[in-house]
Amino acid sequence: MATYDTDRWYCARAYRKISGVCAGFAGYYQQPRWLMRLLAVILLLIFPLATIVAYLIAAAVLPDR
Repeated sequence: MATYDTDRWYCARAYRKISGVCAGFAGYYQQPRWLMRLLAVILLLIFPLATIVAYLIAAAVLPDR
């Protein structure tokens, strides 16, 4: 089981697949990374433009860890 840092949102570059946004959210909410990635894919299928824009903004704004 991974250790999590839950003080604020961040991009977890060590566990990234693309930019680490989903891994950072997983760490913040203390959930498995695969669950956050699955949620992101589901949201991408339902709301493609909004999900892509939100992901790109999060990747640009959130600090690296």
